[in-house]
Amino acid sequence: MDVRAAPKPAAGEASFEQDWSLTVVLRLRTSGPPIARERVTDADLVEARSEAWFEGHLRDGFPQTPYQEIETRLAPITATEADAGSGGFLLRARCRGTGRTSTHRFSTVSLSHVADRAATRLLAEGVLRESDTYVYEVLAERGPAPGDDRLAADGGLTMTATIAPLGYVTNPLAPLLDGARAVGPVDGGDFPVLFEEAALAKARRFARKGAASIPPVETGCVLLGEVCACPEGEMFVVVRHTFEVHHAEQEEFALIYTAKTWDRVQTILRCYETGGGAGREGGLRLVGQAHGHNFAVQGGPCALCASAKECPKTTVFVSEQDRRFMRAVFAKQPWALCWIAGSNARGDQVEKLFTLRGGVLRERGYHVLPRLPGPPPEPQTPTVIGGRRQHAQEEPA
Repeated sequence: MDVRAAPKPAAGEASFEQDWSLTVVLRLRTSGPPIARERVTDADLVEARSEAWFEGHLRDGFPQTPYQEIETRLAPITATEADAGSGGFLLRARCRGTGRTSTHRFSTVSLSHVADRAATRLLAEGVLRESDTYVYEVLAERGPAPGDDRLAADGGLTMTATIAPLGYVTNPLAPLLDGARAVGPVDGGDFPVLFEEAALAKARRFARKGAASIPPVETGCVLLGEVCACPEGEMFVVVRHTFEVHHAEQEEFALIYTAKTWDRVQTILRCYETGGGAGREGGLRLVGQAHGHNFAVQGGPCALCASAKECPKTTVFVSEQDRRFMRAVFAKQPWALCWIAGSNARGDQVEKLFTLRGGVLRERGYHVLPRLPGPPPEPQTPTVIGGRRQHAQEEPA
């Protein structure tokens, strides 16, 4: 099913001083009647809010700012006929403790998951067919978004929140980049990502493992690493270890984690834990996942394959299942990595990294270094589960 975003101008001048709510409207064609209206809820904006926190505060020299200390206000961006792609919305992120404020822009594409939710419902109801195409637009209305209701003051419930700062490692960035090689286009607007050479090699091997199956299936691994704060004000991620996904349902177009899969991942993480808190040294966290789209390109090579410098037809893209997985597993973790391996129509191997930018998982470059200076974190005492000692040791190659 194809989809295209069509921004809709908001009535009046956008302002942060009043509440706004957003609604996604689906149509079979741009000038056609609406076939569905889907309200944008507070939960639908989690990715945008977490990205505003990360970009405007953590990356700008304030790594100890907790997510819970950030309050956001939304205002629509009015699209014009001369610049139809200018629509979307702004988020103003303000830290309650420091008063620091930043403003961030998001296009209507960042709300594509809301349109997908409406389209899925229409498919189930028979209003849409898999072969149908539709467009969507985003309408802004004055008033709070649904799901923002607070408990009444006399509700008889008292809560005390304990806000833990983000656990990160303090590490200078420049020396690491000096000894690393770039992979793909590195944009200065993206937060830096570095892979240790051995970790990237394992990710590649685990992701492509399913290509040997008949038919090929998706396989992959989890990425363990560190979220780092540079003393000069940047935040970055270093991938130090990978662990193959076990007990998952491996299909040609899907890799589905099961309860046993997550049990093993949690055991591995517990083995590496050495405490938390701002500036902590050692310890690893789950920073992303890697998997392989090992199926062949539909339609095979085209007439341009023999002469084109790069083949644009590739299996490496963020699928709807990938988007849902990243939103579910890495909520409020805007640094999360989605690394995908595959091939193009000519049979060449293709590998790409995707991270959040503008509320959407986008392709970006990264760096590879031989090894992070200093010894890598070692697993602690294994955890006993069900009478078995679970070790964070990797399988032999």
